[in-house]
Amino acid sequence: MGFSHRRGRVFGIVTAVIGALALAGCTSGATPAPDDDLDPLPDDVVERMQSATERAMTAGGAPGAIVGVWVPWAGAWESGVGETAPGSGTAPDTSMSFRAGEITRSMTCDLLYAMDGGAVDLDDSITTFVPSVPQLEDVTLVDLCDGVAGLAPSRPGLWQHIFANSDRVWNPREFASSGLGEGLRSTESWRDSDTAYFLLGIALENASHTSLHDLYAKHVAEPQGLENTFLPSDASGAPGTNALPGYYTTAQIRREGCEADPMEWTELSASMGYADSGIVTTLDDLRDYTADLADRAGSSDELEPRWAESLPVSADGDQWVRAAGGNRLFGSMIGQQGGIPGYSTAAYSDVDTGLTVVVVLNDSAGGGELAGALARELAALAMEVPGEGDSGASLPWTAAQAHDAVGAAAVCPVE
Repeated sequence: MGFSHRRGRVFGIVTAVIGALALAGCTSGATPAPDDDLDPLPDDVVERMQSATERAMTAGGAPGAIVGVWVPWAGAWESGVGETAPGSGTAPDTSMSFRAGEITRSMTCDLLYAMDGGAVDLDDSITTFVPSVPQLEDVTLVDLCDGVAGLAPSRPGLWQHIFANSDRVWNPREFASSGLGEGLRSTESWRDSDTAYFLLGIALENASHTSLHDLYAKHVAEPQGLENTFLPSDASGAPGTNALPGYYTTAQIRREGCEADPMEWTELSASMGYADSGIVTTLDDLRDYTADLADRAGSSDELEPRWAESLPVSADGDQWVRAAGGNRLFGSMIGQQGGIPGYSTAAYSDVDTGLTVVVVLNDSAGGGELAGALARELAALAMEVPGEGDSGASLPWTAAQAHDAVGAAAVCPVE
């Protein structure tokens, strides 16, 4: 399996930071996977997790949430918290479907690696399959997956159009063009850019002569038994037949203290998310997907090549917050977080212990920063629970620090 010349230059720097992470992979199957037979977590732990979730809902202006925490040595907690809609009095059902947001990026990179050596190679130039971007001749497909193509995000330039046209069907090239129009930056560091995944999706479709919908089904959903995970058609609609309603707390509502009900945004064209954030899923499917992802990734001592060359998401921030292979890595937890109008999501699983956390808030104002902070708080609370099989592992953050991070990411007032 090859790596791009650009990634090779970065590796020398990264090796000094991550030390023990090797390029050789380990045998999969060593990480405990969450299952449906886990006993409930202790009541006092559930109470703390419920309180943390309710606070994050308030912070994001969300009427409700669906959460799951699976602790292989101690038990599980799955719950619909709050309301499906403001004032409805109906709690979300954990079987409801929702938009996965940037968790889609992980699955798009799954496609790339599944197709490597066939329709595409990791080190193929994007221009091989998308010749209309000659300025990206030196950018490879794996660069796009890893977020090191130097591309700006597209949505800031299109947000007003998106906001005013929630049911519009978009061409993915519109998003790619918006990001490309902002120019290129350094390729020596990671950059959070949806443009990269729009381009990667276009390339994979062109290379395979197959729709992304069918590619996700063939390489992600079907092999893993994810019966409720799919890329919808481009027609505007709800995310599935049993959808959790989605909302957005607008800037004006936030300025007024979040006292008004948020704007509903359940129906949307999946073309707005495409290969970056278009996937629809459920709590159980996302649990199984993320736990399998952690198992495939190896261990914190020896990550598989896709993730071994991770880069910090910020030069000035915590260096245990990293990115590679379409995923975020928080210490030994791997997954993804983000948002798409209507939903803020996060899903992470620990590569060493199998601890898995999935969070969806049905309001997108807080985005991935808020959902990710809540996921870290729940993970830290779970790590405190003793039990048979407890490995004694720890995380590089505490529940209190993640609690503060939820407050820092808040878009609405919290105590």
